[in-house]
Amino acid sequence: MAALGSSLFGDYQIVHRQDGSLWELGRGAMGVTYLADDQVLNRSVALKVVDAPEIGGNGQGVRDRFLREARATAAFRHPNVAGVFHFGASPGGDGCYYAMELVEGETLEALVRRDGPLKVETALEIAVQVTRALMAAAGHGLIHRDLKPGNIMLTRSDEQAGFTVKVIDFGLAKVLAHSPGEMNLTQDAFVGTPAFASPEQFRGAPADARSDIYSLGLTIWYALTGEVPFAGKSIDEIRHCQTDLPLPLEKLNARKIPAPVVQLLRRILAPDPTQRPSSARDFMELLESCRTRLGLIPVREPRARRIARKVAMLVGMILLGAAALFAFRASRSKPAAPLLVSEKSIAVLPFENRSEEKQNAFFADGVQDEILTNLAKIADLKVISRTSVMQYKTGAARNLREIGQQLGVAHLLEGSVQRAANKIRVIAQLIDARTDAHLWAQTYDRDLADVFAIQSEIAKAIADQLQARLSPKEKTTIEKPPTTDLAAFDLYVRAKTLLVSMDANSQQHLQQAVELLDQAVARDPAFFEAYYELAYTHGYGYAVMGDHTPARLALAEVALQAATRLRPDAGETRVARAKYLYDCLRDYDGALAELEVARRTLPNDSRIFYLTGLILRRRGQLEEGARNFERAVQLDPRNPDTLLQLSICYKFLRRHREKAAVLDRALTIVPNDVSLKTRRARVDLDWKAETRSLHETIDSILAAAPGAISNIADTWFLCALAERDPTAAERALVALGDNPCLNDSL
Repeated sequence: MAALGSSLFGDYQIVHRQDGSLWELGRGAMGVTYLADDQVLNRSVALKVVDAPEIGGNGQGVRDRFLREARATAAFRHPNVAGVFHFGASPGGDGCYYAMELVEGETLEALVRRDGPLKVETALEIAVQVTRALMAAAGHGLIHRDLKPGNIMLTRSDEQAGFTVKVIDFGLAKVLAHSPGEMNLTQDAFVGTPAFASPEQFRGAPADARSDIYSLGLTIWYALTGEVPFAGKSIDEIRHCQTDLPLPLEKLNARKIPAPVVQLLRRILAPDPTQRPSSARDFMELLESCRTRLGLIPVREPRARRIARKVAMLVGMILLGAAALFAFRASRSKPAAPLLVSEKSIAVLPFENRSEEKQNAFFADGVQDEILTNLAKIADLKVISRTSVMQYKTGAARNLREIGQQLGVAHLLEGSVQRAANKIRVIAQLIDARTDAHLWAQTYDRDLADVFAIQSEIAKAIADQLQARLSPKEKTTIEKPPTTDLAAFDLYVRAKTLLVSMDANSQQHLQQAVELLDQAVARDPAFFEAYYELAYTHGYGYAVMGDHTPARLALAEVALQAATRLRPDAGETRVARAKYLYDCLRDYDGALAELEVARRTLPNDSRIFYLTGLILRRRGQLEEGARNFERAVQLDPRNPDTLLQLSICYKFLRRHREKAAVLDRALTIVPNDVSLKTRRARVDLDWKAETRSLHETIDSILAAAPGAISNIADTWFLCALAERDPTAAERALVALGDNPCLNDSL
């Protein structure tokens, strides 16, 4: 900085030290900050002075940029940001200044230099407060562009043991809301501190919230280790390290940084900005999830949700009491009335294929599935999963009232698809399942290329008929076609049909599905849904089908990376990543964090609740696991596997009556399933220590289906032990052989 010609800037007088020198508080690339007195309000302030000619280039341009951004910052107030009071031109007219709140404390940089690396909980608390500032700044169209330990002040209060973070120097922020002409003033040169800058800032690319998130990641790293991950003597060296070298995670391991924090840093320090959280709000969700996993904060619902839940519980208790009284009285005179269902609930039944070519049945399934998928993304609706509705795919007349009761919905959508050459006819009709009344019907005669537009139009029409709120984001999602290649879509639909019918012995179906999906993405490399299904299928093959090989694991990871590249923040991507983390890596914390974010955009996806239930049960959180399985059953009521998993939770919780009811329900769907039969018969053994029902069931299965002996050998062995029958126990062990126990009996 050139020597100041005067120490008076408007109403602000720079304070002199005892030796006569100006009292300097800090120095950066764009100016010097001094301690000053506000001579009008008689208070101390921090005065930022920029000497434009010394910066280089167009001095008037620097002043214009400084004053413009200072105005934007002056309108911004937040507890975690040092406020700006005043701005103006310097006395000589060749520079500019602004007065801001004087933060009495020390910078994060000074604290680390003095005391060394911080504790994990302290570093994360600092990150939380900085992120709050960034979230508030986003509302004013501001980003910081120079986040670093030297711009983060820590103040302590006498009234509490904690500290408050104050972010300073928002005056250098880029104003996102200005016109392109004004923005160019800040894009023609590098602004920031190289050691804490993002890769895109080095490239001269426009910076956004993801750049600040990257800089905050470097700051967290510095707070935890006392050094930056990428050091260099020049900008080129630092840029090379960021983009071409892996993160030196060994430095974090040496400091014994917990795995959730390492995962967080890997995410936000991705060289590609599209791989980072897209906003400060998204980063805050990851940050809070990380702190929760570390046990630093309790799992706590938002206040509004807590209040709503308590009100709902109170209302529920009142209704439950009333219902119990009503049921008691009604049971003495007439059958109980059917349960009430949500008015905004619907199931999309399989569409009839009316094409002459019967192979087009797959295409009809695809039309139905896309409509179902679109409706399921509307948070104001309850939509039944595909697994449950596909059981009603039959040419016989359907009893719609009975189907509505079985699925627990008020409305049904059914229809037909007729495809001929390049034309398509889709007929859809909405029915009240309680009365059989037809509420809406529409026929669409279009070119085949318009099939995706038809699907989105039907979904929006149904939402309108059910008076469901449709957010702008949901509307945009529904209107986006899955692919532009109809042949790729047909391959994708065929694969999904195979996957829905796949069981533990369907190795051939799995391989066929993989081949179809590979063909689909070969035709359309931007087919996100196909990559999602590929990731799921390979993960299923690795974890369930016995192909526990590095090759299968690598295929799952490649498909997941492709899906992430196309839509990094989509709910489906997070579900796929959660499945991969759970099935392939056994990273339960990471999977739960992904599922928590996914459920906000996929409110009707039963897979989210099913997978959450599996993880929580495995971690011993049985009540929470059961609640998630119960929610999965509501969305997928005709899925025997979901009912089975819920019954296992009830077993461990010793809720035997509820276990029996759930298994009875599953047996109405698959009445010949021998495993479910033995589980149901075993309830009396677990509940009342009685073996008769289980013994009789085993005898009947052995008599009717001797080939099923291996499926029930473990339960048979347990029954023999309980009855102290060594002969039966020996026979059961022989039948069990070297097969792993498929049941949870032993």
